[in-house]
Amino acid sequence: MMAVQYFVTDKPFFNSLGFPQGGLGKQIWMIIGMRLNRVNTLITLLLLSFLTVTQSQAAKVANLYTARLLVAEQSVKADPSLVAKGMAQVIVKVSGRKDVVSNPLIKAALDAPDAYISQFSYQSTTIPMQTEDGREVLAQQLSIDFSQPLIEQLLTDAGLRPLGSSRPGVLLWLVEESGGVREYLGRDEDPIFATMLDRAELRGLPIFRPLMDLQDEQALPVSDAWGFFADSIRKASARYQSDAIMVGRLYRDHSGAWKSQWQLIWPQEVMGFDGSGDALEQQLALAVETAADRLFADYVKPSHGFDEGGLRVQVSGVKGLDDYFQISNYLKELPAVSAVMLQSLQQDQLVLRLLVDGSAKQIQNSITLNQRFRPDVDFGATDDSVLRYRWQE
Repeated sequence: MMAVQYFVTDKPFFNSLGFPQGGLGKQIWMIIGMRLNRVNTLITLLLLSFLTVTQSQAAKVANLYTARLLVAEQSVKADPSLVAKGMAQVIVKVSGRKDVVSNPLIKAALDAPDAYISQFSYQSTTIPMQTEDGREVLAQQLSIDFSQPLIEQLLTDAGLRPLGSSRPGVLLWLVEESGGVREYLGRDEDPIFATMLDRAELRGLPIFRPLMDLQDEQALPVSDAWGFFADSIRKASARYQSDAIMVGRLYRDHSGAWKSQWQLIWPQEVMGFDGSGDALEQQLALAVETAADRLFADYVKPSHGFDEGGLRVQVSGVKGLDDYFQISNYLKELPAVSAVMLQSLQQDQLVLRLLVDGSAKQIQNSITLNQRFRPDVDFGATDDSVLRYRWQE
């Protein structure tokens, strides 16, 4: 339950913060001038608007600081080696980088992982597992929650930063060729998708499947998906508003060994790659790893410094206070943004200054995960340091 503390202030105080005097700013003065018995109601409504999530926003990844491992038996104290393994999983998931565990500071922390535990628990499963003495039992799922502040401080000390819970959502189309017949996988629950979903959870990459209803089958014939026809795939996938699209084709060669090819499509580029590994499960897992590495790459590159004056973001189409708060709140949540300051608010145009730890390209990539920010080209603009967007309904 969120505790709300109310503050009643006067207009001069807002003036000292640089609040705008015209356009939408007038609405703010009118609100402040209302009777005091309505102030609490107004502020409560505004706070509730902070929590609103639009359908077009990027996928939110839950349980970033939780690791889940299978063990044969419960124990009063979690095995330190399992805790270290779980902590490594969490750090990779939170940072978006596999190579993070080779950082000397991270490696030292993994030698004493108990200090980062918040709590742990067990849950029964139906998965068979052998104990050390050879008995077969039903495995227990060990869930370890790690302290978010401690993990984030560790990353900061190591010169890294969290990727954030907003991640690019990936729509996954899978086609299998068997006996000369090609058909989509995923109409029902299948182990192939489950394998990919498990690996995606470890990386914090949201993946989901199309509905595979009549509309999908008509929009994207199997032959187009198998042929990696990017334009057709993009058009058929538009209904899902995903940030990226992944297409896989699976088949057995003349020796019976599994083979796979993959295509990753997102606004910036189209990338193709072959599956690697002897077993199909390996190829599926590595396909997810490849997608995560590439999609996260533009968000996790280390900062090489940035103008101390910050980065300006101009957003047009701002129609009211609710829009203003949704925009500023979203920007404040971006991992590379340390502060958001109001520069001007006139008519329907909002200009914010961001203090950032990263490049303009990284900020652009993060902003466009929310599809309500539509890039807005101003051909008469002379200042290239301003990122321009139009806020969509």
